[in-house]
Amino acid sequence: MMTINNPVIPCVTSLPGGCLQEGSLIIIHGQPTFNSNRFCVSLVCGPQPELSAIAFQLTAHFDTNWVIRNSKLNKEWGVEEGSATRKFPFQRLQPFQLEIFTSPSCYVVAIDGNHYCEYSHRVSYSQANTLQITGDVQVSMIEFKSTNTYPTFPSGNRLNVTNPPIPFASLINGPLAVGNEIQVHGQVKPYPNRFHINLQQGCQTYPSPTIAFHFNPRYEGGNRVIVMNSLLGGQWGSEQRIATGRHLAPGTTFVLSIKRQAYNFDILVNGTRIANYAHRIGADIIDSVSIDGDVIVNKVVAI
Repeated sequence: MMTINNPVIPCVTSLPGGCLQEGSLIIIHGQPTFNSNRFCVSLVCGPQPELSAIAFQLTAHFDTNWVIRNSKLNKEWGVEEGSATRKFPFQRLQPFQLEIFTSPSCYVVAIDGNHYCEYSHRVSYSQANTLQITGDVQVSMIEFKSTNTYPTFPSGNRLNVTNPPIPFASLINGPLAVGNEIQVHGQVKPYPNRFHINLQQGCQTYPSPTIAFHFNPRYEGGNRVIVMNSLLGGQWGSEQRIATGRHLAPGTTFVLSIKRQAYNFDILVNGTRIANYAHRIGADIIDSVSIDGDVIVNKVVAI
């Protein structure tokens, strides 16, 4: 591991080992300035960013509350990627931890321990050999690591969080024993496509975790259905489907409880049991919860 403490911004530094490799992890500990307009983090294919290709650039725009991702190849910028549906993850004068992990197919980005986005490689990551940070930001430390999992998650007390950003992933920090349950208090967005809640082993995005229970309401084309499944050994099993019904209709609030029983999970919405799902793998492996999609989450708690 290599660290750089309190770099002067703008910062241009060579990557350890000469270039990015599969499993490379860059962690930036920073804080936007009090009048921050924007800042950029770039992975550059050469020692002179103004003259070189840029494999990946992440720009935080405080004027529009957007995080834009792009690449510059052959002196031309490509198509920008960004999403207005994701909550803007930065605040002026508020510390943040930004992780950029190199997987075989894409860069994956986490902010404050929560997976934020993916960005497919437009040029081989091995061509990136320089890190550049510019703009209205102060950086206290940059860490360069090599790891097999992403993102890094601190341990803490038993899961009990309010108003988490989506996508969300967290350790439960304790066993999910028979009789225990995960409760999600939230609201389906007014015009949803789908969302999911996973009970899984490990809260990393890469490599894919083992998902003991996948709960996935879908609304495409007006066909409302809940799909339940498991991801074991990297392969999805056979789907178990039920009608969504009135409990998880678009725009409605809900309390979803997933309760572990000896041989199955009981799934309740607003106190009404809507389904059960037989264990396809020992539920003792479950140590994490992840949520993503068209849902607003007010609270997640392990009971």
